[in-house]
Amino acid sequence: MTLFEWLYQAKDRLNVTLSVAHINHKQRVASDMEENLLSKKMAELGVPFYTAHYQGTFSEEKARNFRYAFFEEVMTTQHISALVTAHHGNDVIENFLIRQIRGSRLRFLTGMKAVQSFGSDEDSELIRPLLSFEKSELTATTYFEDASNAENEYLRNRVRNTYLPAFSKENPRFPENLASLSEEIGLAMTIVSDSITAFSGAKIIELIAFNQETEALQYFILQDYLTQFATLEVAKRQFEELLHIIRRQGQYLHAMSAEYNFVKDQHCFYIEKRGNAIEFETSLTPFVFGEFNQIAIPDTGEIIIRKRLAGDRVIINGMHKKLRRFFIDNKISLKKRDNPLVTVDNQIYGVLDVVSTDLSKSLKHAKIKRTLYYREKR
Repeated sequence: MTLFEWLYQAKDRLNVTLSVAHINHKQRVASDMEENLLSKKMAELGVPFYTAHYQGTFSEEKARNFRYAFFEEVMTTQHISALVTAHHGNDVIENFLIRQIRGSRLRFLTGMKAVQSFGSDEDSELIRPLLSFEKSELTATTYFEDASNAENEYLRNRVRNTYLPAFSKENPRFPENLASLSEEIGLAMTIVSDSITAFSGAKIIELIAFNQETEALQYFILQDYLTQFATLEVAKRQFEELLHIIRRQGQYLHAMSAEYNFVKDQHCFYIEKRGNAIEFETSLTPFVFGEFNQIAIPDTGEIIIRKRLAGDRVIINGMHKKLRRFFIDNKISLKKRDNPLVTVDNQIYGVLDVVSTDLSKSLKHAKIKRTLYYREKR
C-alpha cells in the first residue's frame, strides 16, 4: 500500500499510468474482504484492477509461481511495460538467511536486483524501488496485516519472528551486516560473470576453451551453464562429479534426470533432452532433393536396419573387431554410437553416418549390387 500511495502521488511527475494486480490466495477468511476493499478503492481512484484466485495445494513456491505467472499474463494482455513490487530492505535480509539455511550456492546470495528484465517481452522490467528502505520507514496509513505472519509454520516467518531477533540480540547490527555481505557477494559475482562472458548462454562448451580457464573459473562456468535448465536439479555431489568427468580424459554419456542427458565427447560437453537420438530416412533410390550418403549392399538378401547389439562384430580394413572396440579406438562420438546398423542376412555392411565395413567396400565396383541411400530425417 505504501508503494501504491507513493506511486499514485508521483504518477504525473513520473509520467506513468498505474494498474494494480492482486492475488487472493484463499488461505484466510479475511482475504475475500481485503480483495473487495482493494477493488472498491481502485474503482474510486479510476485505477484498473486485476485479480486472480489461487487454487490447488498451497506452498510458498507454488504461490510465488502462480503470482508471477499471473503478473506476466496481465502485463502481456494489457500492454504493461513494468511490474513494480514492494520488496524492501528487510526482505533482502530474510531472503539471504533463508537461502543460507537451504544451502544455496553463492550466486543466489546476491540479493535482489533493483531492476531486471521480466517475462517473455525483452523490453518488460521488474522494478523494486523500495530495497533501500526498511519496513519501519513505510508510511501507508491504510493497509492489511496478514495474521498468519505471526505464525511460525513457514520458514520465512520463523526467520522473521525467531532467528533474526535471536541473532540481533548477539549483535544489533546483524541484519545490517547480512545486507552488506549480500552486497559484497553481488560485487564478487559481477567479477566472475565478467570473467566467463565468453561461455554465457552457450549451448555447447568447447573443452579446449574450458580447460584453458583456472579450476576456480571452471566451477562457475559449469554453474552458469546449468542455469539454462530450469527444471534440472543438480545436487552438490552430482555437480562435483560432473566437474571431475569434464576434467578427465574420455567420453561420457549419463542420464542426469528423466528429462536430460549429460554428454561429453572428445571436443565438448553439453546437456540435451533425452530421446533426441539422430533419426534417418533410407531409400533404395536416390533422394530427389538435398544431400545424402550411401552404402553398397548385396543385390539379394533381407535388409534390416537395427540398433547395435552386444557382441556385434565388423570387418574394417581387414581387421575383425567388436563394434564397441571400433567405436572406442576411433573415438566415435557417444551420440553416433547409437546410429542404426545396416545388415543384410545378419551381416553388418555399415553404421549410418559412421562407417562402411569391408563387406560394403568390396561391392563398390560390383556390377550386381544395390545401393542404400540415407540421410538425417528432416
